[in-house]
Amino acid sequence: MFIQNLDLFTIFAFVVAFILTFAATPIVKKLAFKVGAVDVPKDKRRMHTEPKARLGGVAIFYGFLVSVICFGNLYHGVYERQQLGILVGAFIVVILGVFDDIKPRKAWVKFIIQTVAAIIPVMLGVRITILSNPFMADGFVFIPEWISIIGSILWIVGVTNAVNLIDGLDGLAAGVSSIAAVALLSILMIGHTNTGTLLIMAAALAGACFGFLPYNFNPAKLFMGDSGALFLGYVLACISIQGPFKMYVAFSVPFLILGLPIFDTLFAIIRRIIHHQPIMAPDRGHLHHRLIDRGFNQKTTVIILYSLSAVLAVSAVVIFCTGFSGALILVSSVVLFCLFTFAFIDREGADKKVKDGASYNSQNKNKLDKVKVLTVFGTRPEAIKMAPLVKELEKRPQIESVVCVTAQHRQMLDQVMERFDIKADYDLDIMQSKQTLSTITSKALNGLEEVIKEVKPDIVLVHGDTSTTFAGALAAFYCQTKVGHVEAGLRTYDKYSPYPEEMNRKLVTSIADLFFAPTENNKNHLLKEDVSEPNIYITGNTVIDAVKSTVRDDYAFEDETLKGLDYENNRVVLLTAHRRENLGAPLKSICRAVKEMVEAHSDVHVVYPVHLNPAVREVAFDILGGHDRIHLIDPLDVEELHNLMGKCYMVMTDSGGLQEEAPSLGKPVLVLRNETERPEAITAGTVKLAGVDEKVILKLSNQLLDDTKEYEKMSHSVNPYGDGKASERIADAILYYFGIDDKKPEDFSC
Repeated sequence: MFIQNLDLFTIFAFVVAFILTFAATPIVKKLAFKVGAVDVPKDKRRMHTEPKARLGGVAIFYGFLVSVICFGNLYHGVYERQQLGILVGAFIVVILGVFDDIKPRKAWVKFIIQTVAAIIPVMLGVRITILSNPFMADGFVFIPEWISIIGSILWIVGVTNAVNLIDGLDGLAAGVSSIAAVALLSILMIGHTNTGTLLIMAAALAGACFGFLPYNFNPAKLFMGDSGALFLGYVLACISIQGPFKMYVAFSVPFLILGLPIFDTLFAIIRRIIHHQPIMAPDRGHLHHRLIDRGFNQKTTVIILYSLSAVLAVSAVVIFCTGFSGALILVSSVVLFCLFTFAFIDREGADKKVKDGASYNSQNKNKLDKVKVLTVFGTRPEAIKMAPLVKELEKRPQIESVVCVTAQHRQMLDQVMERFDIKADYDLDIMQSKQTLSTITSKALNGLEEVIKEVKPDIVLVHGDTSTTFAGALAAFYCQTKVGHVEAGLRTYDKYSPYPEEMNRKLVTSIADLFFAPTENNKNHLLKEDVSEPNIYITGNTVIDAVKSTVRDDYAFEDETLKGLDYENNRVVLLTAHRRENLGAPLKSICRAVKEMVEAHSDVHVVYPVHLNPAVREVAFDILGGHDRIHLIDPLDVEELHNLMGKCYMVMTDSGGLQEEAPSLGKPVLVLRNETERPEAITAGTVKLAGVDEKVILKLSNQLLDDTKEYEKMSHSVNPYGDGKASERIADAILYYFGIDDKKPEDFSC
């Protein structure tokens, strides 16, 4: 065999597609953000941690199309009508992909459109008509036309979706498609004549893929999206059943070239059938997910899969050249290669886990030793959530519990401390008039460093995302002390929303050693940031522990306003709004919506415990003050607040904690923020994101007040945040981590 069809036009097709795709990709990236084609990492399948532009497939298609039009028409072989059908079908799947990148479409809609796109080239002759069979005298099997048509459509649609399914890591689908395109191009150039535009298509496809890869390889600047993955799969599928590909070793050549996406898809279908899941339902069981879960980072995983794809592609080329006898030897070699590869992956993945979690259950502690735990918090929300944990640590004979408060919020913190009967061993009392984030952080850092040096704890526990949290973790790091992060893994992927909480969380994640994630979703966020899985525990949220200890049916309110409300004959709405990012215009919008809601419903009373921040109080009293059914009161202590929540009709809040507390009491929640780091309750149906737009807030609140079915639906949904045993799990995990207990605590699941 020798190369017959390599000429300048083939080279030009590759180069032009490469240059055009490379040049167009930055423009497409800007366009993607303008039209809203952005992939936000909101589930465990997604491996990126920040929103990324999609639509990269538009640049790939542009480079491919221009190259084929420029150079494909220079050939006038028998394939031209068929190639026109491929281009029309490719245009259809790209348009489908663009719409899906902007707003996801239903699976059945995409399937129908893909089928239509596949029918076009098939009816023009792009189909599987002959298969080789070495066991027959003439060596070929001719397929009946109806089987040929159906089989060809299924092949094109199947491969189209197979490539889309492997598009789960930066550069994976683009790289695997590049390898497949080069393999197809190689076979077309080796000893086969009259390939016409087909050869140009393969060269242009390879060039476009390589032109896109510099932007898509980890860390990706943008994703190809469905517009790219569907297009690549579609064109690869069409090319692979034309010319020489349908006639070699019973279709083994195209199967090997596209082996990685095909077999990954087949295993996905089998896996979902076994687990009684819908075949089209996404999951985290694909090969690239499994490699990531075994401890490999994205780059290593992609390189492993590139290597596997390349071995399969080279095998296909060799089989094309040597025929069936060589195929048996080569396929056997590939199988052995795969077995050794996966054995290596298993061993390396296990070794990496052991290395990353070297301290896991192997601390230098005798079983008779005590673990000294320093718990740090400084605000009211932290105190509410850490109080049950402090009480649990105090009960454990194997733990010496020490408490340090920064008093970042003095008055509101003291209320919680008194309610839960917690005495601070160290009180830094850092609160001052007109304090800023910088003054809070610097004063807390200086004070906590001295406390840690004096106490010499085995581990410092911090909670959530406050300035005290960050300062506590950083001070522990400076003192080379272990850090445990309670309520770890919450993310919005917008560092300014909530501000400064989102960045505090990410910084603490970089420092911490033990991670107590409330939900599985939070755990997956940590895994995507390369946190070692053995050191992550799904515990549920400690705030549910707190609620279970404070809410009582016979509770009598102390606040005079709360005493005077008729909870039986009126609907009481609890409102809280004070977040830093809502100050100013957003808070005014919230207050106007609340006032209009009350005026539209004569039986509705709103109770608004107004934060002590002057910027909050000024707006609240200016817009809502003086209304006889809007009650502006001072902040409530935790017991009053929780019991008010238990008696109210619904909750409207921009607080993170109330999003978790209210669902445990069966109360619908409208979140007065544009995004939330707690999407689990939205998925469960107990919470709706109302944002800060006056009209949207009014619409959603009126819906809950006027639609009984909607209210019942939200109030009876499952609370995904805990079962009241989070503190027990955290204490158990600490003892297990330090080798005091041998049994690893079970994760919380709702």
